[in-house]
Order: sequence, then structure tokens, then C-alpha cells
Amino acid sequence: MSSFYCGIDFGTSNSSVAVASAQTPPQLVAVENNHTSIPSSIFYSTGQLPLFGHAAFNAYISGREGRLMRSLKRVLGTDLMSAGTSVNGRHARFENILAQFIGYLKSAAEKTVGQEINAVVMGRPVRFRDNDPQGDRRAEAELEAIARSVGFKQIVFQYEPIAAAFAHESGISGEKLACVVDIGGGTSDFSIIRVGATLSAKTDRSDDILASGGIRIGGNDFDKNLSIAAFMPELGLRTTFGSKNLPVPTAPYYDLSEWSKVNTVYSYGVRKMIREVLAEAHQPEVYKRLLELVENEKGHELLGLVEASKIGLTSAGKIVSCLHFLSGKPQISVCRKELQQSISADLERISKTADDCLKAAGIKASQIELVILTGGSTFIPAVQNALCRCFPQAAVSGADKLCSVGLGLGFDNLRRFI
Repeated sequence: MSSFYCGIDFGTSNSSVAVASAQTPPQLVAVENNHTSIPSSIFYSTGQLPLFGHAAFNAYISGREGRLMRSLKRVLGTDLMSAGTSVNGRHARFENILAQFIGYLKSAAEKTVGQEINAVVMGRPVRFRDNDPQGDRRAEAELEAIARSVGFKQIVFQYEPIAAAFAHESGISGEKLACVVDIGGGTSDFSIIRVGATLSAKTDRSDDILASGGIRIGGNDFDKNLSIAAFMPELGLRTTFGSKNLPVPTAPYYDLSEWSKVNTVYSYGVRKMIREVLAEAHQPEVYKRLLELVENEKGHELLGLVEASKIGLTSAGKIVSCLHFLSGKPQISVCRKELQQSISADLERISKTADDCLKAAGIKASQIELVILTGGSTFIPAVQNALCRCFPQAAVSGADKLCSVGLGLGFDNLRRFI
């Protein structure tokens, strides 16, 4: 029996796995039912085994008691890795939490091929941490240790945008100078690379990669910006309280708008503060929604509506969301222009990162013949428009935006292990 190898795209928002062997071309595996891409989510229910992916989020939405965790990749390289967190009243280490998710992906691949898999190409962003080389190295070391803890013996890393190029180039005739744009949940990465079917068989591609660059801005940041701009004012953000007309504290709103921080708002201290402010709130009918949301621990559900609005606005001009879990079931209407305005500053920083990558490669934007889009956030029209301004003369390829990195890591197995 031929040995199988796998590539794991552990993403901030979504994850996928591909397998390959000497006799089997790279292919994505079903990691949950028929899904080849699943949310990077874990749900811990008291006294039961954890749930992953869609099942995790569905369990939370259904009201089952427990804790939902998302955007786990963002803790890599941070102090949270050593500090840990509380899960259903017990202290938990993040390396163990991440190991459960990575282990789940490994098991899905092994179930597909019917044998143990010992070698993996792990995807990684160009930068885990902005302006923090030590934190970046620490993040990769932590992810390697986690992969080893779940049973992988051979572990190598590949930049995610470069993996996406590997997935696309088999269908490219001749050679082209391409920019791979990978905008996922946590980062925006760019790679300038020569691609083409004639190049795909090369074992060493280092001379084809002209430059790589990235910034820690992604879909989660877009969620946060849209939440603050359009949703949190309906919970009292920017209202006032007390005899001095002070603005209500903003920290709970910002924490509720970031996937990795939602659970911190449910603490006794935060609830106490919100109750005290409510007693002096000038718009109590609005501010009390914040208290109700926190006391019923509906933060993830609200942020899920924010994310759904962002996704819906890729094809619709306006989305109306009903906060059905709050008294009165308030409705929030968001238009595409509001989303664009809320993420405009981030798009400027992303565009500058693209320009910096071009400068590092020593080429002009007009020389880029092909832009390869990957990552869920590249579906957003405002993101696509910004990228078209960066590369006005390039053709755009955006096939299989959600799984191209995972599939490309499978192709990388052919170079690394076979």
C-alpha cells in the first residue's frame, strides 16, 4: 500500500485538508459530512466530547449549554498561548485546544485514505504577527509542536499564498508572472511568483518566488469594523450616562466584535459594570440590550449575524438582520456602502502591503499578468475593486477561493515527500 501524505490549511475562519500519494493525485477530503472546508470552530459541551466545524456552531446556535471557540489561529505567538482560558469552569491550555482541532483534521484525512498519515505540509501565513519577528517564529514553533503532539512525525511549512499558486498553475499554459492574494479571516498575504504547468514539476521553486509580504488584517477585522459601525450602536454604543454626560464604556462593544474575545465579556466584573451604567443610562431602552445580550451569552450569535451580513453584501445591496434573541427583536439594516466605508482604512493598508510586495520583487504592477485570489474575504466587492486598482492590467483567477490553499498544500506533498 502506498503511503499517503497530507496538507493542512488551518485557517482563522475555515480549514481544509488534502491528501496525496505516489499513485494518487492531490485531492481534498471531506472533513465534515460532505464539506471539504469547515469553520475553524470548537464547541465544548459539559460532560461531552467537543464538536468541530459546522456542528460546533450549530450546537451553540441551538442553545446547548457550553462554550464556542473560533479564530483559534490568532492566539498563536501571543501571551494567550501560555495564559490559557476557561472552558466550562475549568482552565484549559490553548495548545491542547488547538491540538484537538488539528487532530480532528488529521483523523478526517486518515479516515479517507484508510491508513495513518505521518507527514504533513502545514500552511502558514506570511506573517503570523505584524512587526514582531520573535512572535512570528514562536507562532510557527507552537504550531509545529501541536502538529507533532497529534502524531505527525514529518512536518514542513509552506506559505499559504504560495500553496494557492501551486493549486492553480496546472491549468496555466506557458509561464506567467502572478500575484497570489490570500485574504482569509486573519491575514492578507501577497506573493509574487512565476507560475505555469511547465514549472509545476520543479522540486525547488525558490527562484520562482520573487517576493512575499503580508499584514495581519482579514475577514475577522472586517467583521469587527462592520459590527462597530452598524450593529453596536443599536446596543447603546456612543450613547451617554450619568450627570456628566459621559460616553458609555466602549470595551464591551469592541470585545463583542472580535471572535477571539467574545467570551471575556461574560465575566462577573463586566456584567456588574454594565448594570451600574444602565442605572444612569440616558437611553436605557437601547443600552439594556447590551445587558440582555451579555447575560444570555449571545455574543457569538450576534457576531454570526454580522458575518452573515458581510457575506450577504457580496451579492446584495442591503441586508436586514433580526436580533431575534433580544426583547423586541430589533432589526438592523446594513447597505454595501456602509460595509465599504467601515473597512476602507483596512483596504488602504492592504493595498500598501501589495505595493510593498511589488517593490520587494523589483517589478511594476503593470508586469503582473495574473492575480490569483484565495480566501473568503476576496469575495467582497470592495476588496476586489481595491485589488483591481493595484493590478489594473492583470487577469483575475478566483476559482475555489476557500479550498485552493489546502489543495495546493497537497500538491506540495509531491515535492516534499514523494
